[in-house]
Amino acid sequence: MSEILARTAASGGRFSPFTRCPSCDLVTQPDSAEYATRGDGTVDWTVAARVRCAACGHRHAITLADVLPATTTHTCVRCATESPCPAAAARMVCPGCGLSNQGPATAYRTVADQLLDAEYRHALEQQARLNAAKQAHPERAAALGLSLPPTPASLDRVRVPEEEDEQVDAEVLPVSGRPAGDPAPEAEDEVVEAELVEDGPVDGAGEVAAHDPAAAVLAAMNKKAAEKLYNDRPHKTKTGYARDWALWVEFHQWLEQQTGVRLQLSDIDVGTFVGFVTWLDEIKEAAPSSIERRVTGVCSEARRYGYTVPKEARAAATQALKPLKLDEERQKRGRGKAAAITPADLKKMNTAPVKVQRPTDPAASRSRVLVVPELARLRDRALHTLRFAVAGRNGEMSKLDDSHIRLVAEGLEVHVPSVKGRPARDVVVAYGENLDTCPVRCWNAWLEAKLAAGAAPDGPAFLGVDQWGNLSTKRLSPDGCGRALTRSAKYAGLTGRRITGHSARRGLVTTGRRKDKRVEKLRTQGGWAKNSPVFWEYVDEGDKWEDNATEGIGL
Repeated sequence: MSEILARTAASGGRFSPFTRCPSCDLVTQPDSAEYATRGDGTVDWTVAARVRCAACGHRHAITLADVLPATTTHTCVRCATESPCPAAAARMVCPGCGLSNQGPATAYRTVADQLLDAEYRHALEQQARLNAAKQAHPERAAALGLSLPPTPASLDRVRVPEEEDEQVDAEVLPVSGRPAGDPAPEAEDEVVEAELVEDGPVDGAGEVAAHDPAAAVLAAMNKKAAEKLYNDRPHKTKTGYARDWALWVEFHQWLEQQTGVRLQLSDIDVGTFVGFVTWLDEIKEAAPSSIERRVTGVCSEARRYGYTVPKEARAAATQALKPLKLDEERQKRGRGKAAAITPADLKKMNTAPVKVQRPTDPAASRSRVLVVPELARLRDRALHTLRFAVAGRNGEMSKLDDSHIRLVAEGLEVHVPSVKGRPARDVVVAYGENLDTCPVRCWNAWLEAKLAAGAAPDGPAFLGVDQWGNLSTKRLSPDGCGRALTRSAKYAGLTGRRITGHSARRGLVTTGRRKDKRVEKLRTQGGWAKNSPVFWEYVDEGDKWEDNATEGIGL
């Protein structure tokens, strides 16, 4: 089958794949291309195609593996034609009218700035090549009506009048290839549109903006600082905020379908924020607490992209959320708060049978029985009791190492590491009154068992254990620490309450207050801030029966 070499412009030809330019790192359609075709006119991808980036003009080779699939659609701003494209497209050509549109990726400020810089540099390079060609062939440039670029000698020929001169005297220079002194064309040959302004000096006329090295250094440092602060965020926070921004984009697409008008993602004001809250409530049926977190994520991502978030818009969203938080039906949409556990609950979990009946299909011939490995049982006992004692978060329990836990005569001295930017803390854990819930004894039993199974000394405090009892070399993940407590509660029959990894953290405060433990001691043990509303909510829960309003009043 014969091959022919064809050239086509992406705006008018058939060959217009979306690819990422290796020079500017932008996804565009090529403004020109060279590719091989088969006898039937289809593209022969066995031969690499040569394309030129529409943004920066860089020429490079592409193969079929470099072509990006269409994952979204874009509507032309001129003819409203909807065409498929990748979500990462920065520049695309409308197949209906041929207009070059900014792609969906330019909704992000960083991509829009990147596209502007690439196209500006490309325009400067083209102008430089044109000026060089004019100077190399001045006669041909004059014949084509192209004016030569100004030179110092030609600039000296213009006399700038003094301020007291009533009119400007200057020698007429050649313009567009017409020699000086030649009669001007008739009015119908050339029409110049201009705005009439008052004669007089113009502020800043003729001035050239000077490069400010200090401003350039500060701008670069600010950009690096923003990147560092973003990279220092926990991975879970970054992915959560990214999902919030995706919902903000989806809200704008829904709004466009309803109104026929596409708003920019940077249009953040009272109307769009209150509309976003209403959309999440009525269309997505999200819980009020989830809506509040979504708004926070959108604000954070908007500032990262360089958009302004007005205070009145944020305040309006908070005001719109208030009645939603008081609606009991809406509150039921969410998972609800984690229930507090008690030492009695811990005892049930730590003494639960090692053989657990798993629910199966009623039509099955036999039920499934899960046997909890002894190594996993010892690990979970130590994990749950120590978590309760230090009011540990999932991330803190996962990050613990053996070296962070030191056995002393009175019990354990625990260094709880820093997670998510929170400060580390040093706490103590005393021996317990019950063998099955004593954090010190449960930790010692697990430490001895895991070292005997081949764990490295001074390694991660809590390791993974599979269903056959094999010990992993990797530390238990934060989610794994939370699931372990939920799983143990389920095996112990503690149903009807939402028990998660946070239940132990809440349980220490409520149980401690019922035993008259000082508030400051409890706050320090769990690492809460002094003004933490969550902590004081736990305190009130533990104190609700202490000196209550109806006790001893003669009822």
